[in-house]
Parts: sequence; structure tokens; C-alpha cells
Amino acid sequence: MNQTYSNITRKYKRTIPGCYILVDGANLAEKISGTDILVTKKLDGVLAVMFMRGGIIEVYNSGGNELPADLPCFLEAARMLRSAGMTEATVAGELYIALGRNGRERVCDVSKALADSALRSQLKFAPFNLLDDAGSPLPAKHYRDIHSQLKRIMVNGSLVAPVEAREATSKSEVEHIYQEWVVDGGAEGLVVYSENPLVYKIKPRHSIDAVVIGYTEGEDVRRGMVRDMLLAVMMPDGKLQQIASVGTGLSDTLRRDLYDRLSKLHSESEYIETDSRNVAFQMVAPEIVIEFNSVDMVTENAAGEPKLNMLLDYHYKYGFKASGRTAGVAVHSPVFVRVRTDKTACPADVRISQLTDLVEFSKVKTIDFDDLPKSEIIVRRVFLKDSGVKRMVQKFVVWKTNKEQTGRFPAYVLHHTDYNYWRQDTLKRDVRVSDSYDQIMHLFENLIVSSIKKGWYELY
Repeated sequence: MNQTYSNITRKYKRTIPGCYILVDGANLAEKISGTDILVTKKLDGVLAVMFMRGGIIEVYNSGGNELPADLPCFLEAARMLRSAGMTEATVAGELYIALGRNGRERVCDVSKALADSALRSQLKFAPFNLLDDAGSPLPAKHYRDIHSQLKRIMVNGSLVAPVEAREATSKSEVEHIYQEWVVDGGAEGLVVYSENPLVYKIKPRHSIDAVVIGYTEGEDVRRGMVRDMLLAVMMPDGKLQQIASVGTGLSDTLRRDLYDRLSKLHSESEYIETDSRNVAFQMVAPEIVIEFNSVDMVTENAAGEPKLNMLLDYHYKYGFKASGRTAGVAVHSPVFVRVRTDKTACPADVRISQLTDLVEFSKVKTIDFDDLPKSEIIVRRVFLKDSGVKRMVQKFVVWKTNKEQTGRFPAYVLHHTDYNYWRQDTLKRDVRVSDSYDQIMHLFENLIVSSIKKGWYELY
């Protein structure tokens, strides 16, 4: 593997497609701008960057991993480049395959095809960008210029063709293309370029059925109402995979009704999750199923690192226990749709395949917490300060994880909890990590000095 090519590909994913503005297709007219517009069809595949140097090609995916350069589609693309007189080129495109009904491609099918020699000849490559040696797009006043170059180079192929594109001069024309390609045609989405520097990725919302495993309560006039609900889907073996929280789309009447129902389902839990205010979710027995929708689900961050979800075991008597972390998704813009009274919390009704049919999870080994060494607390200090009838608390804990050998945990963690009743954000948390004992203890001592002033006294 060429580490330079790997780094360029990961950087390209982080700085170009990763920075497109995500837009809900139902609201595209409110979000996009421009009159000199080129719309391209978004394919549901895998980013592939092809490097040709001296006529020899290497290909890498968004995670910086090498793809087989001898795939028929890549060999065809290389022949096209050579026919155009090019022996030095960097081309970004989508590797995809259509195995489903109506020819609709799915990202999860790419892995199947790569693992099955009988399917490799069906993989296709759709170039959408020409890059310089550092992975940046070649200079162009408008994306149309790059797409035109690709159309001149990538011609007469059976497995290779530039992404489909269409001109538009108004938002209404883009809406018409969205209706034709996405709503009626089932495409994954659109990418919209114009004379403006912003690039829009337009996608439809996808509906998911999930079980509620926790909730937080609203504040002030919304006390006695649900604020957010913690959601999970179910693995075939019955484990729950936490995927999102949702609070948008709920009326006050429904918030109150859900609060009444969920408050009767309180459950014990060794696991703690917090909402955006750092307020802990009250865990509940997984009985209520809801439908929510999302405009996008991503499986890795901008740096190409996999998104991980918590795996939970549930027992009606003992409650929830975190059993590990596994490859998963981050859900963008979740919106509540309805309570599914016709669904139950079982692998068939809240199945994880609702997600894996839409996106391909990163290939990482699940971390089983039961197989890992236990952490060791190095130091724990708690300070109090009284203010009238209210008490403020600061807690500092440093521990050694003993899990650094996994590559997924730091060696040392410093956690600071700061509770102040009089602040608007009553509970603050600060987490710092290090692989050096000396460094983590230096951070700990400095944090004590900067946080503990006059009036505080140490409890222990």
C-alpha cells in the first residue's frame, strides 16, 4: 500500500465531499441558490480515488484502504486515460453495483461484489472529479468544466461513465430533476453545483423503526413532558444497538403522553448516556416503538474514523448493561414521525438491517467489554461549596484504562464533573485523555488549581 495515496484519499474525503451542505429534498427550494446550475445524480456506492502514475494504477477508498486495481472497471478506466494520452492522472469517482430490483444500487452490495469473484465484473466506476497530485480538484470556474473533461476522456465504456448530469437554471428545475431521479427513479440523491462556491448534497429522508430505551424531561413550562428519547435498534441475537436520540417533531400533547407512559417503565442501568445538556437519560424498559426519519446516516467521521455505537444487554430484572462498542452510524437531523403501536421490540420489527440496507458499516471488530481488563482509579477528589440552601459539587477522577492495547482507548483519562445549581447549564463535564502518566497528572493538578477557589472545601 502506498501511504501517500492513502493519505491523499482520506484528506480528499474530509475536505471535499465531507464538506457538502446536506439538504432535505423536501426543502431544497428553501436551501439552494444559483441560476447557472449543474445537477449530478448521487450513486449509492463507495468513494474510490484512482492514481495513475507512469501508466500504472492504484485505487483507494475513503478510509485510505487499497482497492483491487485489477477490477475490470478500473482497468477500463485506465485504458480510457491512456487513450486520451494521459499517463499521470488522479480521478475520484463512485464504485457501485446494481444488484437489487429496478437496477437500484446499494452501498452494501459493493462489499459483496468485492468478496465474490463472480460479481466483480459487474462493478462499475462513475468518475466525478479530476484531482491534482495533492488530491485537490483541478482549477475550474465551474464544476461543469471538470465534468466536461471527464466526458471527453471517459467515453465508449461499458463499466465506466462519468456521473450523470443535467443543466438547470432555477430551483424549480432542480425540484423537477429531484422528482424524476430520486422520488420516481429511486436514486440516492443529487449533488448541486452552481456559480456560487457552495455545493449541496440533496437526499430524501429515510424512515426507521426503533425502540425507546430512555428519555429526559423538559424544563420550565415543559416539565412533565418528554424532551428527548434515546433510541436503539436490535441485533439478531437480541442485543440493542443505540443509534440516536430524537426530540424534534413532537407536539406538547404527545410529549406529555409519552412522559406519562415512559415514567412507568423506569429501569435499572449500569450504563449512563446524556442529552445535549449533559442531563442523564432515564433508562426505560424497551417496550415503546417509534418511527423517526433522518436525512442522512454516516458511518465515519471526516477523518475517516469509524462511527461506533454502544451495544446494550437488557434484562427485565437487572436492567441495562453496556456490553461493548461496535461499528455503527451517526444519524443526521432525526425527526419523530409516530408511535408504532403495531410494532414490538423484537429483532424483526426494530431490526438493524433497516440501517445496513442503507449504509455500509465500517469494518471494525466489536469491542466486548467483558473481555477487556478493568480500569484502575488512580486518584479521586471531591469538593463542595455551600451557597444558601444549595450545594455545588466538583469531582475530579483520574483512571488508567488498561485498554490502550486495543488502539481504541487512551491509557489515561481525566474526568471533571462540575455541578452548579445557579448556572443555566447546571452540569458540566470535561474529559481529557493522554497516553502519558506524567502528562495526565500534570493536567489534573492544573485543573484543580484553576477550578478550586475560595469557599470550596474537600469532602474526600
